[in-house]
Amino acid sequence: MAGVAAVDATLPVGVPLAGYNHGARQYKYFPVPNPTKYTNWMNPSKGVLDPTMAKAVVIQDGSGNHVCIVSIDAIGADGNLMHLAYVYASAMGFPIPEESVVFGASHTHSGPGGVSESFLWQVAPAVDLLVPELQQKMARSLAAAMMNAYHNMKPAKMNIGIAQLLGVTVNRRAGLSPYVNRDSVDPNLGVIRIDDLTGAPMLTLWNFAIHGVCYGPGNMYTSSDIMGKANQLIESQVGGISMFINADAGDIDPSGPSCAGAPNFVGSNKIAQAVIAARSSLVPSPNVQVASFSHYVDFGPAQLNATLARFANCTSGGPLDICTFCRLVGCELNPPLGGAWLENVPRFTALKFLIGGTSTVLVTMPGEPLLELGWWVRNDTLDAGYAQTLVAGYSNNHMGYFAPPNEYMVGGYESQLTFWGIDT
Repeated sequence: MAGVAAVDATLPVGVPLAGYNHGARQYKYFPVPNPTKYTNWMNPSKGVLDPTMAKAVVIQDGSGNHVCIVSIDAIGADGNLMHLAYVYASAMGFPIPEESVVFGASHTHSGPGGVSESFLWQVAPAVDLLVPELQQKMARSLAAAMMNAYHNMKPAKMNIGIAQLLGVTVNRRAGLSPYVNRDSVDPNLGVIRIDDLTGAPMLTLWNFAIHGVCYGPGNMYTSSDIMGKANQLIESQVGGISMFINADAGDIDPSGPSCAGAPNFVGSNKIAQAVIAARSSLVPSPNVQVASFSHYVDFGPAQLNATLARFANCTSGGPLDICTFCRLVGCELNPPLGGAWLENVPRFTALKFLIGGTSTVLVTMPGEPLLELGWWVRNDTLDAGYAQTLVAGYSNNHMGYFAPPNEYMVGGYESQLTFWGIDT
């Protein structure tokens, strides 16, 4: 059994757009506030290029086990927002335990802000101050997608596969990190195909590592970016609903040529055709087993570890030889930041699928894992006996970046926003 649903979750024109804290997005006299109905330190959006979509799929196996996957065209899966969505859905009669639900964000950098309770993101300002009205509206849209998917359940068949997609993305740390080059990307394109028993398409869910940054900080119109356009193409050519779950995209951007042709991005078409080809190669089966496992991890207070080495790539020299001095004595700014500043008790969830003897696991990451960490996870799940792995980054919570130790020491933006030290 499976059910799918899509709900238009577009917030009003004038909301802040989350993802960039500079350019046209930031009020020019920041940190002086410039309050409008929905913004404080950021400039209000001017219109809508694409609707913000909340989508959900519910899957039930023959033993009555349920799992649910939810997606939203947003910068991150804020844990408080997602929990509020579950509370609303539960009040409407949604019976699946929260620990069996995965909430994923596409990571578009032109989605709505004003919906996060994490104060660090608010004052960056990357999302602007929380507006309860906006948070509640988005939560209710997510809840509606969940309930509709549950009510839409009917006999279905499905399969999961992993294809390879190159030529669309690049590693943005190339030139900074000695461990990667521009072609150091995650080529894994996971695809979940669900049809009804007549063969009519119900869902195409795809999992791929890509930042939603084709539109830059000069864009003031809500958009689902390159991934949203790919969803639109898949739905128009296949039918049913297309859902996107991001992966280990912490250092993975779309290539310049992929972003050409806005709003009909060249890369969107390449992605859509690869997803459609992968879907066509899958033979769906009605014999499916599902299971879910969740674990909460207390990370404790965040550690900024703000040093010249990490924030300025400066380990020697500098004015009055300050960089050498700081490297030797370990000068740093490292105030502890508790849960009000940044989520620190995330939920890690694994969804297990067994179809035709092939085991697949979908594992969540509560933020932005870099490429190397994604490979660690894939290798660990392979050692655990799973034939296929879908890495669901930007899911359940949003805690910033997750840089592995070597990249943490290199520094750069992704290292600076890895908030729990070298062993994060």
